[in-house]
Amino acid sequence: MKEVEAEFPSANIDVEHAAGYLAQRLSLPVIPHGLTHSRDIFIDTANFELLNRGFTFRLRQKLDNIYSGEGTRLTFKFPLEEIPDLLVREELKMKTSVREFGEVIQFLSGMSFAIIKETAQITLAVEETSREFDLGRSGSMLRLAYDAVKFKDPADAKRTHAVNYLEIEDHGVGLDVLLQAKAALEEYYSLSPSTEGKYRYGLKALSLFPS
Repeated sequence: MKEVEAEFPSANIDVEHAAGYLAQRLSLPVIPHGLTHSRDIFIDTANFELLNRGFTFRLRQKLDNIYSGEGTRLTFKFPLEEIPDLLVREELKMKTSVREFGEVIQFLSGMSFAIIKETAQITLAVEETSREFDLGRSGSMLRLAYDAVKFKDPADAKRTHAVNYLEIEDHGVGLDVLLQAKAALEEYYSLSPSTEGKYRYGLKALSLFPS
């Protein structure tokens, strides 16, 4: 599935107010989703073979659903095209019934070694609490998400970096509306977008990625 979004790290704002502001500016009804909690790990080789190619591989457990049998979600992303200040990626997702990350990591590591002669490992751990709003109607929506993110060094859980992320993503409204929303947020809240993605951002914040 094609993903087109704008990300604003270090966005310390009132997200409910931001959703209402955008709803008024864009004349779109707003639907709040409430809170979700997740635990993520990113998988890569020791020399960041995936990241160097612009790829990310994430394993996610939604903590709200961990006891309902949902298991682990696997997400692989890679860039599709370049649009200034936006992330445009292919997003491949799969749900598994596996409850623990270890089984998936072992499988991926073996597959990685077979293909590129490099084993895969955990390179970044993340805890995230997200509050989401949909603006629009079914089939034509703009998703606004406000994520309280804590990046963790997988080798030292006490070494962390916390940041608030604001994201807006096209869920059928189209590129023009997404760009209007982006411009409105930049102007009103004096925000600056980033196109490096959470994976690279987190590694850099913890000084885990060589410059």
